Amino acid sequence: MTSTCEVPDCARPLYARGWCVAHYRRWQRHGDPQASLPVQPRARDAASYGATLRRLRAERGLAATRLCAECGAPAVCWSYDGADPDARADPHTGVPYSHNPDRYRPRCRFCHRRAVTGRYAGPGRARRTPPELDAQRAIRLYNAGATCRGIGSVMGVSEGAIRAALHAHGVNLRASGRPRRR
Repeated sequence: MTSTCEVPDCARPLYARGWCVAHYRRWQRHGDPQASLPVQPRARDAASYGATLRRLRAERGLAATRLCAECGAPAVCWSYDGADPDARADPHTGVPYSHNPDRYRPRCRFCHRRAVTGRYAGPGRARRTPPELDAQRAIRLYNAGATCRGIGSVMGVSEGAIRAALHAHGVNLRASGRPRRR
């Protein structure tokens, strides 16, 4: 029994049904391993953010086995240092990353967050500065009967921020919750 793919001119390791991973996946998708088509190797430059992190873990091991490069606490993740001139950015989240494993340092959660805050602005990734709160508008809406939660959702801030603004401007707050039946 051979330990390589049965497709002629393919020296990749055996995976299943006598084929390598690439030919087996072609068979799954198309019902044929398409042996006449050459298998194109993936370029290292085309590696995604997730693939880059998996490659980093395979080469350097888990960050949890090391100490934080900044403070010496136990590390929890590999953190990109942001200094690669050939840095890439994840197209979905905007997270910058590098294909160079030397550009990553083991960091604890606190140091990692401190290092990446403000470096990129992806959805749900970076600390956003809250929008300016128009206190007069919030007061008008509140006096018209709107709830703090509703005003917050309209203005893009939290219910607590609305309550704090109303309290700071001397507005008497209604009891929260549903009104009692009489």
